Amino acid sequence: MTDDQIRQAAPVLCQGPAIDAARQAMARLTSTQTVELDQPPALLATAERWETAQGTKVSFIAAHDRPMIDLVLRFRAGSALDGDHPGLAALTLYSLDQGTETLSAAQFAEHMAARGAIVGRSLSEDKATITLRCLSTPGLLRAVSQTLAQMLARPAFRAEDVAKIRDRIALYQGRQNLNPLARLINTTTGHVFSGHPYASHADAAIIGPLTTDQVRAFHAKAYSASNLAIGLVGDLSRDEAEQLVNDLIRDLPQQWASQPPSMLGEQSPLSRHIAHPGSATQAMLTLAIPVLPNAPVYAALELLTEILGGNYEARLPQELRHVRGLTYTVTTKLRHLDAGALLHVHWDVAPQYREASHALVAGMLDCLHELGPTQVECDMAVNQIAARLHRELADSAKLAATLATHSHQGLPADYLTTHLDRLASLTPAHLREVAQVWWRNAPQVFVTLGPDAEQSPLPTPEPAQR
Repeated sequence: MTDDQIRQAAPVLCQGPAIDAARQAMARLTSTQTVELDQPPALLATAERWETAQGTKVSFIAAHDRPMIDLVLRFRAGSALDGDHPGLAALTLYSLDQGTETLSAAQFAEHMAARGAIVGRSLSEDKATITLRCLSTPGLLRAVSQTLAQMLARPAFRAEDVAKIRDRIALYQGRQNLNPLARLINTTTGHVFSGHPYASHADAAIIGPLTTDQVRAFHAKAYSASNLAIGLVGDLSRDEAEQLVNDLIRDLPQQWASQPPSMLGEQSPLSRHIAHPGSATQAMLTLAIPVLPNAPVYAALELLTEILGGNYEARLPQELRHVRGLTYTVTTKLRHLDAGALLHVHWDVAPQYREASHALVAGMLDCLHELGPTQVECDMAVNQIAARLHRELADSAKLAATLATHSHQGLPADYLTTHLDRLASLTPAHLREVAQVWWRNAPQVFVTLGPDAEQSPLPTPEPAQR
């Protein structure tokens, strides 16, 4: 880009608002006079924590409003353990429910469905997750937990079933290769994770010629009780919760625990365009930040991410959508991993503004670490995060998943209860300092996917828009 084009891509909104106009308007309403606008309600979600004799970490919250439980089993058995065998963690996880030593795949599915139990599975770089939702009626829960325990500890891993799952994974991966957004993400993570154990997940398009013996060996190691964190929410007493957990893990493999992967190393900057037919260009800007959720600075990064693009009133949506009309949606996400965090900024734009919009988004990042946010932006961001957490954690399944994750990450039992106060205590000066240290020095990985087009400078915003 020329110097003139760069100047045209300079942010209009380089400084945040000094006055919260929405709050001022609400304060004038009679209906809001009894509402506390300055202090979001606390998250009352302090968990009971214990560790079993086998080394399983458990977080439990009793919830007696509904006769059901949500259980999340988080094994440190993600694709980072694949090593030289891409797809091994995925094949093991998705073969678990294909029957046990005494049940076929169909019998297992029928047994769980007949009792209204819902079992789910998911895989990431760090974890293999198994979820269960069912009624807490003692007899029914006992039958379901016994069957789930068989699946966890004594899966059949019949050769024909493993081969069937391998073919399904290969078919799914082939379809994902045709998904534009998946290609964008895979290109980004492939560069960020180059040379790291996470590269196996980034190269998910490959699944090796894996054998049943390899799957059995992986399960015997990675699905150990000491490699497991559990989140449990439901209509149970503490004693009942302990009994349920003990029944589930009693026959699991023992005495092996995965070590956390090495922190993400510094990556070289990248700017890459992938030609793809269409009317718009998908763009993703990523910063790799070697910070874990249990670090004191992580809360500041979370708040900065919200201020940058976590809601419609944040800086990027205001600049790119409302002031310039470049895109309908621009989002930011701080993704936490055992090896660090990834800040993703994702937007779509007309093909001719691919490079100019990159310069604009990079300029918005520069504004935040040069000038910092305003107190109004900090307050608004805390309220947005509080509203989202209250909404999400009202779902007991999401709450159970969060409990398992926090236990896995070594966060304290009262982390959720104290989190909003921790965010609210952060000052604009503190956030500016964090942005200067962690954003300014992070190499930018910029990947776009869309039609080739001659690049143009951004239109100059009208005075009224300014």
